[in-house]
Amino acid sequence: MSEDIRTRNRKRWIIFSVALLVPVLLVLLLFVAASQDAKTTKRYASERAGYAEKFAQQDEDRALASDPEATTSSNQGH
Repeated sequence: MSEDIRTRNRKRWIIFSVALLVPVLLVLLLFVAASQDAKTTKRYASERAGYAEKFAQQDEDRALASDPEATTSSNQGH
């Protein structure tokens, strides 16, 4: 009978350990996911800033190319 009690206690401890391990692993997984999300957000922000800078430069170039006064004044300088 004491062996039967030991096996029951052993099963209880195993179940308790697994039940305790699952939330700890979930919290760890959430932490890793949040960390990766922060890195990705930072990378996308820097890419967006680069694209905005390129677009502003292209827009400025188009505005200068379509402005007749800008082309005339640049030609007069030569």
